[in-house]
Amino acid sequence: MHYALQSGMWNSPQAKDWPAFTRMSPLSRSTQTPSGLLGLGSPVARQLLVCVVIVAAFALMMIAGWNHYADKFASREEFLLTPRDILINKQPDWIHSNVLVDTIDEQKLPEKLDLRDRDLTSKIAAAFSNHAWIRKVNKVVKQYPAKVLVDVEYRRPVAVVEVVYVEKNTQKRGLVPIDIEGTILPDRDFSPAQAVQYPRILVDLKTPRVGPGRKWEDPRITDAATIAAELLPYWNDLKLTRIVLREDGGSHFELELADNTRIIWGSPPGKELPQEAMAKHKVQVILQKAAESSLSSNETQPSLDLRTAGRGTTAADTVHR
Repeated sequence: MHYALQSGMWNSPQAKDWPAFTRMSPLSRSTQTPSGLLGLGSPVARQLLVCVVIVAAFALMMIAGWNHYADKFASREEFLLTPRDILINKQPDWIHSNVLVDTIDEQKLPEKLDLRDRDLTSKIAAAFSNHAWIRKVNKVVKQYPAKVLVDVEYRRPVAVVEVVYVEKNTQKRGLVPIDIEGTILPDRDFSPAQAVQYPRILVDLKTPRVGPGRKWEDPRITDAATIAAELLPYWNDLKLTRIVLREDGGSHFELELADNTRIIWGSPPGKELPQEAMAKHKVQVILQKAAESSLSSNETQPSLDLRTAGRGTTAADTVHR
């Protein structure tokens, strides 16, 4: 039997009874699926398309809604307050200025504060921390509706430092109030009558190079302030007038009474020399001597040396230098 290949078909006597075959692409079969599995006719594809349309429509509605209500939401009064609405714990009696108003003016707080501001508490804390009368901001709390609570620790004056300054080519003496840490306090809160009620400190009469709210750069001022804090509750009853730094015979502090009687205090609290009495013992001794009316002396020498107060000093102990 003879076969011949013509035009892609077998040529044989039975060729006319065979069906004609055409050449197919190797991939044509793999891409054909019932109803087009990945085509739009597929149920899965139709469901996916519906989901996409729904999500897109929802997103458009949200955008449109936000644009419509954003301004109203931003201006809702329950989230907004003025700086004057801030609640701060009560000022002590020795502060006569308004700490809240001063902070608003000096720190230039905005006219409106927003509770939704995540940095609001830290901003308010920083503003109050810069006030000269505030030693520390303990906490700042936001509350809804619009309310801000500020808890602070106020500084307490313990003494005034004697200084000499020049005004209009004239040398004058003045008093600078300080706290126990030697921080300078606003003098506008002290009238002359109030200032003289506090212990006076005499070191070198130099004016400080820093302003209110900053610590005096001379550590001797801080040392004297710690002595003043120990004696402050009894200062006027004991008729004390000032704390003086003496450099002769070794650096130490002395107390002066209204009649010019001198009492040796010694080292500041916490810096006592070996064998020197502690500050609490010194205070007890001076109170005892005052009760016995044995503090004052007409002599030029100090009437009492408190450095030995813890070793059974009697009223007859007198210092001769």
